[in-house]
Formats: sequence, C-alpha cells, structure tokens
Amino acid sequence: MRVGFIGMGNMGRLLVTALVRAGALRPDEVIIHSRTAEKRRRVAESLPGVQQAYSGTDLVRRCDAVFLCVKPGDTGAVLAEIAPYITRDHLLVVINNTVTLAMLEERTPARVAKVIPSVVQTVARGASLLIFGERCTHGDRALLVRLMGAISRPHVIAEADVRAASDLTSCGPAFLSCAFQALAEAACRRAPGLPREVAEAMVRETARATCELMEQTGYSFADTMQRVSTPGGVTAAGLAAMRERVGGLWDQVLAATAAHEAVKREQLDL
Repeated sequence: MRVGFIGMGNMGRLLVTALVRAGALRPDEVIIHSRTAEKRRRVAESLPGVQQAYSGTDLVRRCDAVFLCVKPGDTGAVLAEIAPYITRDHLLVVINNTVTLAMLEERTPARVAKVIPSVVQTVARGASLLIFGERCTHGDRALLVRLMGAISRPHVIAEADVRAASDLTSCGPAFLSCAFQALAEAACRRAPGLPREVAEAMVRETARATCELMEQTGYSFADTMQRVSTPGGVTAAGLAAMRERVGGLWDQVLAATAAHEAVKREQLDL
C-alpha cells in the first residue's frame, strides 16, 4: 500500500516523520507533495526513501490512501485539483475538524475519514482522534488505528464530539502550557529569588510525574487531589481558590474554540 500526504506544513511534516520513524510506514510506502518545493525536499532528505510527487494529481494516481494535511481554506482548491483522479478505491483522510465528512463525501466518491493529531505525536505520545465516514471499510478502520496507534493512543469518536475532544488532545498542549506557565510565573512573583527557568522546570517535572503516578496507580484526577490535599491544609486552601475560578474559565475556552470553528466552517468554499 502507498500512503500519500498532501501538505508539508507543521502537521503534515510531523505526521510523516513520526509514522516513518515509528516504523508504522516504510519510507518506500510514503509519497509526499507540497506546493513549496523546499518543504518537499527537506522532508525527503530527512527521511531517505520517501518519494516526492510534483503535483496532487501525481500523488493521487500513485497512492491508495491520501492524507490532506492542508489548511481548511485550501481544501477546496486541492479537491478541485485531484477530483478527476479520486475514485471509490481511495481512502481520503482530512486532519482538521473544520472540514466535515459530509462535505468530503459530497465532493468525492472516495471513502473518507478524519484524523485529528497532536503536536505531542512528535514524541510518539498523547491521544489522537479518529472519525470514520459511512463508506469506510473494516480495512480502512484497521489501517488508521494501526498507523495512529504507533505514535499515539487513538480514540474512535463521533464527529459531533470532535470539537470538544480536540480541545483536550490537539489544543490541549497549548492550553496546559499556558496554565503551567502561569503557575510558574505566580511562584516567581511570590518568591523573587526563584529563577524562572527553575520554576518552569519544577512545574514540568511535577506535571510529568503526576501523569505517571496516575498511569501506574490508576488514580483519577479526584483521587490525586484527595491524596495530596488534607482537610484544613495548604493544598486544600489552594484548591478552594482554584475552584472558584477554573470551572467557568474552561467553559469559556471551549466556547471560544467552538465559536471560532463555526465561523471558519461558514466561510469554507468547497
């Protein structure tokens, strides 16, 4: 099987690199295309054996499965280019949530699916999201679960749930980094002698160890808070302050991403 990737921006390059380095795909099974020749060249040079296609149509003619790793607004142009060559024998995978499976199924006879990756797949960790269209076969499902399982923990979910789920998995590294940075900065304001780089390292190490603790022990978030917090203690005081603010904050964050995506979807011209 040949797997093609159209678009060698940050996420397209990440996916190809992670899948090849994890051994999920052999380099000779991968064909890449980007409008920018330099991007194609850099990826091909870093992964010897990966082949370059010099147009989207060239790639589609040579591949069984095609990942569209382009911005949502560029999807229509790419579909228009490859439309004469996409058939029901192709599996077409989009990696953003703005473009819906219904949009793709209306534009192409291909079997369509959606994969939502995350930047943490750079280190073959984290969660990825898989959504399958009605035409997908058992083989399509097995292929995508196998590929993403080599670099993440894949979760098959309904498309209606993807926006909120991708806030956890795809946007999550940025949201958590923002929260972790704010915690480190607050500590430095309270303790001016504490270097910022040391405070940030402490937060990273604590976050990593906390996740590992939960993995090894089976603790939930609630369990972990209970283990650390004792009634009347300093941790309990800090948690009380957090609970007054955090719940509403995350509701606002998720509402903002959903509203932004809805606007972008309205603006799509496929």
